[in-house]
Amino acid sequence: MRRRPLALAGQGLRLLLLGSVTMALAADVPPLYQPPGMWIWDNWFARDGDTWHAFYLQAPACGGPPGDWSWRPLLNSIGHATSTDLLHWTDRGPVVAALPGTWLGHLATGSVTRHGREWAMLFTAGGPQVGVALAVSPDLNTWTKVGDGPVLPFAPAYPGTWDGRPVTWRGNADPYVLPEPLDGWFYLVLNSRIEGAPQNQSGCLTLSRSRDLHAWEPVAVLAAPGWFERLETPQLWRHGDRWYLYFGGAHDHEIPATWTAVAPEPLRDARRVNCLFIAERMEGPYRPAPRFTLDLPDGRHGYICKVLPGERNDSLIVSTGERMSRAYPVTYDGDGSLTLGRPVVASP
Repeated sequence: MRRRPLALAGQGLRLLLLGSVTMALAADVPPLYQPPGMWIWDNWFARDGDTWHAFYLQAPACGGPPGDWSWRPLLNSIGHATSTDLLHWTDRGPVVAALPGTWLGHLATGSVTRHGREWAMLFTAGGPQVGVALAVSPDLNTWTKVGDGPVLPFAPAYPGTWDGRPVTWRGNADPYVLPEPLDGWFYLVLNSRIEGAPQNQSGCLTLSRSRDLHAWEPVAVLAAPGWFERLETPQLWRHGDRWYLYFGGAHDHEIPATWTAVAPEPLRDARRVNCLFIAERMEGPYRPAPRFTLDLPDGRHGYICKVLPGERNDSLIVSTGERMSRAYPVTYDGDGSLTLGRPVVASP
């Protein structure tokens, strides 16, 4: 999806919550991670043993300044880096690239899950058909695209219900697949839209499932607040007895009154907002957390988060200014909100 850098809880940075690391206060730390000559954004991660694998959209920095998105769909690819401490990263180069003139004419955000002894990446594909594409890897380093088109096309409209009424929805982009299957099912959250709703209120998140990552069936509409045109780059995870649903709320047209009526005053005119919803069941429905926007404690700005709960703590890694930052500790509040601590250094 086309993005605009906005303030966190409003302007340009991408977030990621990661966990199971030992923390120490930041002191002498390396620069924010940036692959040589590249802008990066929309990160997603996988862990294999002691190694974290970061994936992200990237485009040559020589193509234009960070705030210029007009050229990126023509040149972006999926980049890859590895780390054992979430602080020192090694660039591993691009792993998936678009090929103009083919079924994969351009690409966008994705996610990774285990698939037996392999790994699977589901990502947004554009071309003659628009939908969710699939690539597989034995080791998270070398990836092979599967088939000659999307495994989950966006063209069909799917039935669902929201607030007790029937709706139909279509996919937009940004597949998030849970990192492990549940009861033999792969579950995927998708940035979607409600058919027939006003454009600036049509954004929703939907849940689909598959036994084999090829044949998908709709499960539920997870959230349709009527606040945004798009609910971008979602993530779904469980902590304790709650399910958490993150998304980036996007306004490209007139900001609706449904948003300004509930938004914190500083964010009423924000075009990009990081939002957190909660539910008791994976299938939802998801409603806003008491503090449903995310704020960084050091005043940085950004847009888009990812969460991977850890064994002891969760961490937040921020991609800021088209780079990837250090970790922030995460506290789960009793009411379902999240509180972020000051940046920390993660030690092995």
